[in-house]
Amino acid sequence: MSYRESIEKLLKDVGRYQLDGYRNLQQSDVQVKADTGYGQTVVTEYDVESEKRIFDAVSREFPNDSFLGEEHGNVRRDPGRYWLLDPIDGTTNFTQGVAYWGPTLALCDSQGPQEGWIYFPALDEMFHARRGQGATLNGHPIKTSAVTEYSKLCTVATTSSFHRYYQLSAPAKHRILGSLIVNMAYLANGTFAACFCQAHVWDIAAGLLIAAEAGAIIDMTPAWEALDLTQIDPDNSPSLTILAKANATIPSLESCMTRLG
Repeated sequence: MSYRESIEKLLKDVGRYQLDGYRNLQQSDVQVKADTGYGQTVVTEYDVESEKRIFDAVSREFPNDSFLGEEHGNVRRDPGRYWLLDPIDGTTNFTQGVAYWGPTLALCDSQGPQEGWIYFPALDEMFHARRGQGATLNGHPIKTSAVTEYSKLCTVATTSSFHRYYQLSAPAKHRILGSLIVNMAYLANGTFAACFCQAHVWDIAAGLLIAAEAGAIIDMTPAWEALDLTQIDPDNSPSLTILAKANATIPSLESCMTRLG
């Protein structure tokens, strides 16, 4: 079994565990975390246990590699090989019966994300990309949309708090699905013409690669080159702003955003 196959098996195994929790979760299983800068967030035992299972498996197979996870912290080993994990992106969806959530895992080197996976257990959708080799959904190649302008025939995606800070004038359908990795994955497969995200690096690393390998144009602030993964503390992580579009022809979503206040 190749390491790609072993990683995908791991994510599917963890996904089955998460899916059981999704179907049987009790409100008492949900804890509110401190405000992270994006408002209050929630965490469950499934976030923590999923990260432990993935960390343990990656550490067994790649004992010299570094690991940065939302729940586990920053395990500093080889700075040139960093695994970045969000065990459940879209935890609020997970706790409220909305199907858009799942683990996202990326292997990064000095140039940025080298390989990445996004898995949606409730949908059984596995997105993958390797630098320079394109992006896939369940093993089939995917490409971003060829749309050249915003209209009612295309869809854009933003975040749950977007309406508090911005007005969006793009003449397109607007979706807020409650997961950053859904925004990036569905940009990659042609569903969305553009998206806006605000994220931590572990949230978005795999999505950046998958979308870019599918053809997306991505503007991230601060740029990846400005990040030092060895210095990132999950409790005090820099905020990343991502504006991504399907191709070079369609205007940036930023051109349709007006800051409120």
